[in-house]
Amino acid sequence: MIKGYILINVQPGREMETYEAFMKIDGILDVTPLLGDIDFIIVIEKNTQDEIASTVVKKVRTILGVISTKTMVQDTFVKHFEVLL
Repeated sequence: MIKGYILINVQPGREMETYEAFMKIDGILDVTPLLGDIDFIIVIEKNTQDEIASTVVKKVRTILGVISTKTMVQDTFVKHFEVLL
């Protein structure tokens, strides 16, 4: 399994409804509301990077109120780095 971290900005006043919609998406482990430039950080876990990308494009970005997303995906090379030593 690979983890992804999605930084999300939403329209003011739509925080609660977007939060509830995020929680319904399969594979999402955590939705944390933030104060500052970013409104939410989501932790997602899927089998492949492509599945994470597909979920962001087809599910997260289509939620009414989502303005922008920035996705970072776990680096599998570093995850197994100790094997290379």
